[in-house]
Amino acid sequence: MSEFKPKPIGRYSRLFLLVLSEVNLLLGTVFFVYPRLVISLWPWKVQELAVQFLGAIFLAITLGCWSALRAKGWQRGKVLPVVGGVFFGITAVITALQIPSEGLNSTIIAWTAYFSLAAAGLFLVILRQGWYRRPRDNITIGPAVRAASLFFRTQTLVVGVFGTLMLFLPDLAKQQFWPWTVNTPTLQTFAALFLATCIATSWAVRQADRGRILALLPLDAIFPAMALLAVGIHWNVITSQSPSGLVTGVWVFLYSFVATGSTFLFLRLIRETRKQK
Repeated sequence: MSEFKPKPIGRYSRLFLLVLSEVNLLLGTVFFVYPRLVISLWPWKVQELAVQFLGAIFLAITLGCWSALRAKGWQRGKVLPVVGGVFFGITAVITALQIPSEGLNSTIIAWTAYFSLAAAGLFLVILRQGWYRRPRDNITIGPAVRAASLFFRTQTLVVGVFGTLMLFLPDLAKQQFWPWTVNTPTLQTFAALFLATCIATSWAVRQADRGRILALLPLDAIFPAMALLAVGIHWNVITSQSPSGLVTGVWVFLYSFVATGSTFLFLRLIRETRKQK
């Protein structure tokens, strides 16, 4: 009998991740496909392009939940609830801070409650499951996967810098390097995803276990891919509102780099894993 027995995700944790994934699948689909229908349901004023970006975020979180559920043991997918928890937690604070300007209405209450409960639930999953690995979890240790480490190191630097500026200096970010006109809380919500991703990719830089990297890559790829699709749909907004062609080019390059890099790494690691079997 093998001495290795990875710790599975507990039944209640699995149920929570499954329910959260389905809620975000519904939200993401509606926000991305029918943005005009849900603009009035968001707690502050947004454009259709921003709504589709939010839809892409919800769909990325859906994929993250599914990846965590499909990973071979809790230890391989544990960073994914961290991404969701950090994003929902920061966004809950951003939404609550709109009360002085928007008023204490049912929309703000509902979204603040949802983001808060989602964040609390994800951190509770991490608390219940535990963070540190055991010898029986069969997690590969040693030098990090070189290509993945270089890719994640680059991504960590980019999303960390931009996310910090967007969250704490949103006026500067809006004026200098965001490619279309957005309200401050919208930009800060995008920053929440950037910083949540930054935490995950900084963790992934040091990982030698291919299963851990493979669990993270689908979430890492889907948001920039769908964001590029949304930008293509609303290209007229970008060309009319971007501070400059350089700003537009830089963002298109960065999103393309992350989307294609994540996809390439995923396919490469899948192929290498199959060869080893």
